[in-house]
Amino acid sequence: MSLVRVGWLLRVAPEAASAAPAVLDVALAGALERGRVAWPQLVVDDEAFVLAIARGIREAPEPVLAISELALEDLYLAQACATGAQLALEAFATTCAPTLAGSLRQMGLAGHVIDELTQEVHAKLFVGTPPRIATYTGRAALRSWVRTVATRAAVDRLRKPDTVALEDELVDRLSDPGRGPDLEYFRATYRLEFKQAFEEALATLDVRERNLLRHHFVDELTTEQIGTLYGVHKTTAFRWLEAARTALSKRTRTGFQQRLKLLPTELDSILAMLQSQIDLSLSRVLAAG
Repeated sequence: MSLVRVGWLLRVAPEAASAAPAVLDVALAGALERGRVAWPQLVVDDEAFVLAIARGIREAPEPVLAISELALEDLYLAQACATGAQLALEAFATTCAPTLAGSLRQMGLAGHVIDELTQEVHAKLFVGTPPRIATYTGRAALRSWVRTVATRAAVDRLRKPDTVALEDELVDRLSDPGRGPDLEYFRATYRLEFKQAFEEALATLDVRERNLLRHHFVDELTTEQIGTLYGVHKTTAFRWLEAARTALSKRTRTGFQQRLKLLPTELDSILAMLQSQIDLSLSRVLAAG
């Protein structure tokens, strides 16, 4: 018998001291065994798992019974996912991806919106310190918990249309790399044309390209975090992001040019300023990754 586990538990749920330490230790040992048997290929630190159990039984009048009633196998998987281990993320996808997608389809959302929301939920769950998946307590099945997270994300999207949120956020960030007379003149004279060209260019990007830009510019994720989200190396994530940036820049430039009816000399000067503005803005943000 090791009462170290009980000490970990009582740090977070001191009220569990109402139960005999030896009985608590047996319950915790059994919980650890259930998790390991369910997911023998995954590794979870004993202390991290016990602390997760403690969060799940806070204020429970009968702590030993409360431990047995937790979704311990799901809790073990969630804690493995919190480490960022690829095997754990793959196991999560196998276990919960159908539920996530199904809950979004039931809301009558378009296919591309479901794809974007799926990536958004993954970012919420697996990116951050600590990632949100680490807050799962096991009081409900993991599938049910994920369904709730997905539904809330969808409701937020319906309250504030994604196209408006993403376009406005990116326009603001792309159109203000700094101040200066030339930029002020550009903003005062051509902001509407730039915004229209930008929005049309953004709409031509595919789901992954839009999500990459969202994760980096709006969610402010680094390329390493984006790589973790997609299960690729940060170099690959950067290459994808750079390709999306280049496509958006070129298409914005083309659309902007088509809106202006100016002499070639005037057009060249304006297009050079536009390209410089886009490049400076994107390079500044991408450099943070």
